[in-house]
Amino acid sequence: MQPHQFHQRRTDAATDTARADPNESPPELPSLDGVSQRLVVEDERRPTRILQALVLDHALTTSGEVVWVDAANHANAASLTRLSPSRRILRRIHVARAFTPYQHFELATTLRENIASLGIEPSLIVCPVLDALYDTDEVSDKVGPTLLARSVATVKQVAREYDASVLVTHLGDPQSSEYADLVASAIPTTLHCEQTRFGPRFTGEEFETLVYPDATGMQTTLAFWRQVLAHRATMAGVAVEPATPMQGVMANGPQ
Repeated sequence: MQPHQFHQRRTDAATDTARADPNESPPELPSLDGVSQRLVVEDERRPTRILQALVLDHALTTSGEVVWVDAANHANAASLTRLSPSRRILRRIHVARAFTPYQHFELATTLRENIASLGIEPSLIVCPVLDALYDTDEVSDKVGPTLLARSVATVKQVAREYDASVLVTHLGDPQSSEYADLVASAIPTTLHCEQTRFGPRFTGEEFETLVYPDATGMQTTLAFWRQVLAHRATMAGVAVEPATPMQGVMANGPQ
């Protein structure tokens, strides 16, 4: 099997313009700098939109490069394009997709070589649903945990070499899934998110962040997170771009 190579190509998906009012109170999002952590969202096993928003915000506020080892289409190009307030952000998110446990294992264990081929120094490595592809019938229970453990270990080692942060999610419950527990044990620091009547709240070991006061029930919608990112772009001095076909992020495989 040939390794999937990190690359980008054009997508025709368009983004709606999120207009930020500079007079409104600025929203807050947790910093991903300098830490490896698991995103856990209350009552949401696949927190795709929140994950995308955090990654886009990191790229926006740090000007860093992001490497995304994807599974289950979390790096959906159309969604990322609609959320992103700026074309420049998308150009710094490099995605490779896996559809089987063996593809994911190969992407993870060749991560160092693929990054070198891009000629970048990532500030963030993203691995959503890290356990999902290994906890399937495509690989035996005798082999799956070993492959996953090696994948996680390699990702952490590469992150240390580049002084990059790591953000992962897991699909299973660590209390009942060997695979999810393996991820939780390897990356014990948790970034927890819950929806409250005052807006989404993120909590970590040393902080608590209320993203944005909201009483509309829109806290999980694309429109809400696009508005948050538009405000963050304004704070960072980045112009919010109008609705035009944008440069999306894609890798081998369908959207």
